[in-house]
Amino acid sequence: MKRFLAAIILFCTAGFAAPAAAEDTFHGEWQQIASNAGDCPSCRITIRQTGASLQIIANNDWTAIAETRGAKTAGGAGFWKRGTRKTYSSKSFDIKLRRNDADELIMLMRTEPNRGRSRTIKGVFQRVEHLKI
Repeated sequence: MKRFLAAIILFCTAGFAAPAAAEDTFHGEWQQIASNAGDCPSCRITIRQTGASLQIIANNDWTAIAETRGAKTAGGAGFWKRGTRKTYSSKSFDIKLRRNDADELIMLMRTEPNRGRSRTIKGVFQRVEHLKI
């Protein structure tokens, strides 16, 4: 939870000094096309990008905030909604995003330890819609 609070503070302050070069690298709606956590053709994430700050909202009950680290990468933290899927309910996680050469979004989500072991979920997404800023 401390990581998430730190990420919120970073998100709130980062927009003031954000470079415009990568303004919309991540912005838009993305559909999951592959995952090591199982197929989910209805799984989508919406990313709202303001400068270097990203707000990420998933339609399967998780949310995160992140900060871009160069033109094609970002990192941050988030949490799963309480009461969601027994495995992840109320869990916090670290998230890394990367754009690849195929114009896909690669997501790595490392969940907090469950019985002493963390899990890394890898998802691959394609942009469905480029949202207006």
